[in-house]
Amino acid sequence: MEFIGVRRFLRAHLTFEQRRVIKFLVVGTSGVPVNLGVVWLCTVMLAPALFAGLRGWAADAFGVPALTETGVRDIVAYGLGIVVSIFTNYLLNNSWTWGDRVAGSGAGSFFHRLAKFYLVSSVAAVVQLGTSSVVSAAVRGNEFFNASISGDYRVYHAFAPMMGILAGLAINFVVNNLWTFRKKKED
Repeated sequence: MEFIGVRRFLRAHLTFEQRRVIKFLVVGTSGVPVNLGVVWLCTVMLAPALFAGLRGWAADAFGVPALTETGVRDIVAYGLGIVVSIFTNYLLNNSWTWGDRVAGSGAGSFFHRLAKFYLVSSVAAVVQLGTSSVVSAAVRGNEFFNASISGDYRVYHAFAPMMGILAGLAINFVVNNLWTFRKKKED
């Protein structure tokens, strides 16, 4: 089935709001390679030794006394992946997923929604980062998950953020739909 046929099928069989959920999922899916790309860049460009000074603080903050410098670097990489992918997801959601609700709004509204989107996404990001960090620590010792994909970039570097992304997905859609991109009041 070609792309145009898929669009016709979806329009004929789904409500507008159901199609909005699909758009949100497509945008979220587009954020996955952005997120994983940032994690990859951090793992290949940032030596774990750079994080020696943060290891003790991070071990206390995250309640993981055995946290290594590599673990701290991974947490930083996961966090940066989240921040960058939130921004790219916002751009796509603002123009496509909820474009009907923001049409004609000015730059001030754009930045106001961006702030709201980051606030909502940060709640989901805490869930995502926590899930990513816990999953990473849990599977890092497993032979399969510790296998190298490219240099120091391991299977768990991709697996853990994907599990975190899934955990934050529902929070993001519901709150952004009801608050960030809420329908304008009828006059």
